[in-house]
Amino acid sequence: MKDRNFEREFKFRASRSSGSGGQHVNKVSTRVELLFDVLNTSLLKEKERALVLKNLGAIISQEGILQIASQGSRSQLRNKEQAIKKFYKKIK
Repeated sequence: MKDRNFEREFKFRASRSSGSGGQHVNKVSTRVELLFDVLNTSLLKEKERALVLKNLGAIISQEGILQIASQGSRSQLRNKEQAIKKFYKKIK
């Protein structure tokens, strides 16, 4: 599925991570949320779209936006990479 270039349709939103974080807590937005518009993407065929909506409905908003969050690292870049990996794992 990586060959379809999903990344060009990803949108990202950063926010502060919850929990302990040392001296950077409440100062740096390291939590990353990947947003992907399942309903309006041209990268999925109708059957694929239906499967994604059915199987991942719990993490898809009413507007059809697939939302995947990552906050395991104190690095925004690493969390972004992790969110992308999660996306491909779930979409597969």
